[in-house]
Formats: sequence, structure tokens, C-alpha cells
Amino acid sequence: MNQAVAVEGDDLERLLMTIDASIRVTRRFQFFLWAQGILQYFIPHETLVCTYGDLESRAVRHDVFSRNVTDPAFDAAMTDSQRGFVMPLIDAWLRRDRKPVSMSCADIRDPALARQCVGHLLCHGAPEARGEQGSFFTFLGLPAQPGHREQYFLGLLMPHLHMALHRMCEGEARERQPRNEESVLSEREIEVLAWVRDGKTNHEIGQILDISPLTVKNHIQRILRKLNVSNRAQAVARGVSSGLLERVADARR
Repeated sequence: MNQAVAVEGDDLERLLMTIDASIRVTRRFQFFLWAQGILQYFIPHETLVCTYGDLESRAVRHDVFSRNVTDPAFDAAMTDSQRGFVMPLIDAWLRRDRKPVSMSCADIRDPALARQCVGHLLCHGAPEARGEQGSFFTFLGLPAQPGHREQYFLGLLMPHLHMALHRMCEGEARERQPRNEESVLSEREIEVLAWVRDGKTNHEIGQILDISPLTVKNHIQRILRKLNVSNRAQAVARGVSSGLLERVADARR
């Protein structure tokens, strides 16, 4: 990777498109479509194994993205934190001063891996920086021995692979966190939701709170959006089940 590759014409246009598309990746399905779509121009592959965490201590987790259905035995053989195939590749990458590693799939001895990996593999990673997690990407099923061109473009795209993967992981971590409706809704929105529970119309709620029906409608639309529900009944159910509306009832007594 000491020699640069001339990036011009179609290569330059596709590189900019690949980088631009990566910036919008925040969800798992978006990462899959990006990796199995425009990224294929630079790194044609069948399966991509993403590893992230503390690479040197092996405190990592893995995700497999493949255009084919993978055997559970393959996933285990690739990603086991102690005996999996990815860990020796990371060790080889570290020994090579973090330069890309490639090999023929014919050299793989594990039967479960050999069934899924035809052709060649190429892997590269992004080391941890300032306490952040590192990442490592193993591309399987390349149709030809990866050369300087593939290694060069993989190096160019590595920061974008790294950031797209971590945006995906951070988004999934946020989605797994329990939502606290009380911290999501404003005091006025909680008050409006309580009157909705009591069967009041927008006009009646406006009279009670001394605001216009249009303002009430806007409050309700924000409530639906914040609680990720589609109608007033669902919003009330969320408010009741979370105990959010009990405090309003107590205040009225």
C-alpha cells in the first residue's frame, strides 16, 4: 500500500458516491444495502464479517452481513472470541503493522468456513482512538486474489466503514434503552394527554387550558410523534401503562 492508485474518471465518481452513501447509514438494513450495493464496486464480496470493540484484548462482538443464507456453524466458526477464525486474522493484521491481510479461501481448513468461503478473503481494520472502539472488517468470497487496487481502496474507505458501523451500533443501543415518557413529554403535553384520556375534544381542552384548538391539535401531534404511536387511544394507553398520567390525577384532587 505504499503506491497510490490513480483515482479518476469512474473510480472517482463511484468513490464519492460510496462515501456520500455511507454518511446516511444509521440502521442495520442500510449498512447491509450499502455493503452489498455500491461498496461492491471496490470490494466485490459475498459475505462481510464486522468485528468491533477492543481488538487487542479481544473484548469484541461480531455481525455477519451476507447476500447468502449463512449456516449457524459458519457464524460460530468465524466469530468465536477464543477459537474463531477472525481472531487470528486480527492478530496477523496487528503483526503486519495494521496493513490489509488477504488469503485464498482454499487455505481454510475449517469445514464450516470452507463451505461458505469460495475464492479469496481480504480484511482490514480501524484501531481504537481516544478511548473509542476499534473495528475490523473481513470480506469473504472475493472472486479474485485482491491486489494493490483493492487494498488501496479498502484503506481509503476504512474510516467510512468504521463510522457507518458505529453509527449503526449506537443507534441500536439507543433503541434498546427503555423510554421514559415523562422525560420525553413536556408538562403541557402531559396535561393535554390527561384531558384526552378523560374524553375531552380539542375544543374542550382548549377552553380548559385557555389555548386554541389548533394549539391543542399541535400538542397532540407532537405527543403521537414522541411516543411513536399512531392515534390518541394508543397515546393514552402508553401514558396509563407508564404511570405518567397518575401524577396529573393526583394534582387534580
